[in-house]
Amino acid sequence: MVPKVEKPHTVRHLGPVAYEPLRRAVARISEATWQAEDAHKENDFEVFHHTRHIIFRFIENNRDPESFYATPAWDAWKGLLEPVMREAIAPYGFASPRFPKAMLARLQAGHRIDPHYDGAGSNLRAHKIHVPLVTNPEAVFLVRDERVHLEAGNAYEVNNIVSHGGENLGEEDRIHLIFEVYNADSGGRTTDRGVHAEV
Repeated sequence: MVPKVEKPHTVRHLGPVAYEPLRRAVARISEATWQAEDAHKENDFEVFHHTRHIIFRFIENNRDPESFYATPAWDAWKGLLEPVMREAIAPYGFASPRFPKAMLARLQAGHRIDPHYDGAGSNLRAHKIHVPLVTNPEAVFLVRDERVHLEAGNAYEVNNIVSHGGENLGEEDRIHLIFEVYNADSGGRTTDRGVHAEV
């Protein structure tokens, strides 16, 4: 079993990443694609009432980070995603990183993600990383009692097992790459949702 990881108190700045190729590709995603991808996401929770997602990888039932699956979008996007994800986690020095979750999250302008806890299960056993791709000064991450602006082109680990949420009072939608990572000696198991793609 993957051991529990140590979370930051609120947010840990991991440093800048070369995100421009990914940002440009994300800017070209059509509204129809955002709607279609969001319609069948597994993380369809009430707190995300004004947030759309494109899921690339997800943990089956959010329980065991070793049991994750890739969606068809992963194959199309992994060439842009992997370099950003690997650069973001360089400070950890992981010998065998695994990325069981990866997604784009688009928070609509003028709206918020309600404060919530991600709970137990896999959330205790993986680091949660945000890389803002499109943001504005009025888009903030809410964690504990803090309001933190996450700057575009930087990677941050966030504490997702305490109260956290988001707010975007700016005039454009806020888009983050969000993924999870843990260190392992071997990859995850194949599930009936799809073939696990090695990273």
